[in-house]
Amino acid sequence: MSQEGDKQHDRYSNLLSTAPLVALFFTAMILHEIALESITAVYSLPPYNISHLASSVTLFQFGFCVLLPFALSLFSSEGDVVRNLPRTRRDFLVYSQLSIVVYGATALATMSLGYEGVTYITKVVFKSAKLIPTMVVGAILDARAARKGRITKNRKNYSLWDYSSALLLSVGAAGFCISPESKENENEENTEIETKYATDGSSQGGASEHFIGVFLLTASVFCDALVPNIQEKLMHGISPNASPPQHQNNDVGIKAFIRDDAGNQAVERSTCSESKQVEQGLSSLSLMVNTNAIGFTLLLLSTILSCSLVSIIRNIMTHPRYFLLLLTVGLGLGTAVLAYTELIRRSGPAIAVAVATLRKVVTVVLSYIIFPKIISWIHLLSTSLVLLGLLVGFIGRGKKR
Repeated sequence: MSQEGDKQHDRYSNLLSTAPLVALFFTAMILHEIALESITAVYSLPPYNISHLASSVTLFQFGFCVLLPFALSLFSSEGDVVRNLPRTRRDFLVYSQLSIVVYGATALATMSLGYEGVTYITKVVFKSAKLIPTMVVGAILDARAARKGRITKNRKNYSLWDYSSALLLSVGAAGFCISPESKENENEENTEIETKYATDGSSQGGASEHFIGVFLLTASVFCDALVPNIQEKLMHGISPNASPPQHQNNDVGIKAFIRDDAGNQAVERSTCSESKQVEQGLSSLSLMVNTNAIGFTLLLLSTILSCSLVSIIRNIMTHPRYFLLLLTVGLGLGTAVLAYTELIRRSGPAIAVAVATLRKVVTVVLSYIIFPKIISWIHLLSTSLVLLGLLVGFIGRGKKR
């Protein structure tokens, strides 16, 4: 009876700790998207026509994903960002690989749109379905870690209810992101492609391009599934390239050797604290800095070398409102990514990705409330699927108890 009570208390405590993170993530992302839409709608058109608009936005987005957690760590009593900065070649390799995967998730999806047969709707459907690959990749990584003798915290054990809930949420989210206008544009584009194939007989080449585009989208979704799972491992002290059992044995041997030498007690304490740090893993602040610092540094260098930094600063000084919107874009995204990363650490990648999927639905619903549009049967069906997905998820949790 007491065990059942403890489980109920743990679930309630977990809900109380994650609910503020979910609310913060939703709010920050909505502010970020409103500011981003305002910049695009106002400052990309006459009379402003601001140069290097995309570079400015990307610079602020990357910058705040590094500077915000770094600043919070400095003012935090348990700040560990400086202590956990990459120092060895192995550390740089791990975070370089993670940065490449993060970049690939976005870049591959964008590249796929350049191939015939891959439309915006195709991209939306693929991207909305990343919850299930995230769950599958997480289960595979945990099984692989278990075979190697690594201790995996919160090992994934998804049931049929969980996968069914994820499928319903993904399909519902994809339907919400498809507007009647985008569907009409896709039909027009498909008509043009069919006409082209009929006139020049290039259907074979078009089919091969279509498969390349779909392959790029699939690789993009795979990167999306890898990122939160790798981040979770790093925050729980499990490096993708590490071999914990050997490290622990070596550490025990070192400590036994140190205990024989009474004059080196300070070194022993240092070794123990270092071992504890490995077991605890990185904080969400450290992970954000280490992951985004490489991309931000490369972006800043490219901006300086292309001589566009001076123009960006000039535009900021000339248009204060534009600068305020850029700050909102950067701060909003930095806060959202921080909340999302902490959500991965506390609740796991699947919950975090599910929250991100629901955020898309909420954003679309708010846009329809603020800017009234025609609601189609697709949106009504998508609403039913999302609600059914949530219901199936709750039923599945009840079955596990």
